[in-house]
Amino acid sequence: MARSKGHEIVLRYRDGTLSRCVLAREFTPLDFAVEAECDSGELLRVNISDLKAVFFLKDPRRRQAEMELGTMVDQPPAGAPARVEFFDGEIIHGVVHEYRMEDSGFFLYPTSPESNNELVFVVARAINTLSLEG
Repeated sequence: MARSKGHEIVLRYRDGTLSRCVLAREFTPLDFAVEAECDSGELLRVNISDLKAVFFLKDPRRRQAEMELGTMVDQPPAGAPARVEFFDGEIIHGVVHEYRMEDSGFFLYPTSPESNNELVFVVARAINTLSLEG
């Protein structure tokens, strides 16, 4: 599954810092870098190994609708409910549609309507534990 150019993202680095950007090139779990453009116009090429995760942000109108309805506007795809614990102790829940060992990570679809994230690319090397639930 690929994420298309122009999507608003937040790059979360392993050291705890973050960059809010726009995806400059299509991204898939087979990629070893993310290319993004920051508000300043700076073009970034960040190695996946330097990241904890890539958060693909929801359109603000979609998030507002979900907050008002208390439910997701679009349901996540079928997959395994999962709990991800990162090396720094952060825990996120969602649905994993597909994960292959040769990929640099996998996409997690958050299941909470309060989430500002449409999708999270979880970097495999940043995981402490991955529990498939259900």
